[in-house]
Amino acid sequence: MNYSLLFLATLAFTVSCSKVHEVEKNMNEMKSSTELMSTTTDLMKETTTVMYQQIRSKEAEDTRDKKFTMLKSKDEDFGSKIAAAAVYFKSFEYQLWSDQVQFDDNKTREELILDGVNEFTRRASDLYSKLKTNKMSPVNSGKKHNDEMAFYALAATMHMNHHFQEELVEKRPQIKLLSFYDIVKEALRKDSLGMTLNENEEILVSGINKEIMIELIKARVDMIAALALKNLTDKREMNLGQKIKAAIFKITAGKLGAIDIPEVFTTANESTKNQIIKYLESSLKARRFLASISLEKNLEKTLLSAFEHIQITKSEQEQEAAGAEIKEKDIEIKKLIDELIE
Repeated sequence: MNYSLLFLATLAFTVSCSKVHEVEKNMNEMKSSTELMSTTTDLMKETTTVMYQQIRSKEAEDTRDKKFTMLKSKDEDFGSKIAAAAVYFKSFEYQLWSDQVQFDDNKTREELILDGVNEFTRRASDLYSKLKTNKMSPVNSGKKHNDEMAFYALAATMHMNHHFQEELVEKRPQIKLLSFYDIVKEALRKDSLGMTLNENEEILVSGINKEIMIELIKARVDMIAALALKNLTDKREMNLGQKIKAAIFKITAGKLGAIDIPEVFTTANESTKNQIIKYLESSLKARRFLASISLEKNLEKTLLSAFEHIQITKSEQEQEAAGAEIKEKDIEIKKLIDELIE
């Protein structure tokens, strides 16, 4: 027997086994490394998710705190309060809900809405306790009426949505776009019909909260109508007689005198007219909603008097003499005003 050949064969087999063992060892090490990397990746994803939620909550809360402070500040004028209130509503965390299965499912959205409702009702309650709603008017201004202006600012901006939510809904039509105004209206609607309410809806219509939500919508009718009136008229053009009538109106609480502000509609551009229509329609929608739950809302008396004295269209004789025609938007605005003051 050739011992040399046997020795070589044995040596080759030994080396081969050693290499196979080494390959298996390397593969096992690679598997362990892959599993470790997978675990590490999962942990990183989980950590990132937690950090994202924490950062989102903190940033949103900080923004709301800052904007609500501006809203209540006596050093901020009404325009600044409107802007602050708009951002406040956009900064509710449910507005930033992402519909991610891992951490932002439908249950999470409901929880975020509930958080928003709890926060808003507490803050609104504090503000509301300082008001006399039967004496409020959107034409009042100054530090004396600071709380009223804050309430009107909230009422006028309840419909605002963050662009993040709008873009999400555009990409995923199955998701319902929800403003805080939508949430409040749905709670009041279901309550009026005796329907079963979810947790956030029950909070909105419980005790004094229901009264506050209704008064907010009533204030919305007046405030948005006042924005339309601002574009329709110019109080800088008031003559002495009109100023005297306005002063008498204010002194007698509307029993005498009148609010007769010169209209500047005839010189307004198309953009201004479009904005007026938008405001009037929004005010009317709020009043129609109140009517749908059996609540009546008439315009605040100062606004009512001002709208009653607006002459959008001239008589047929005046138009013929001027060679003018009634424009389509003029007619639309006139109809909206007529409905608002009826």
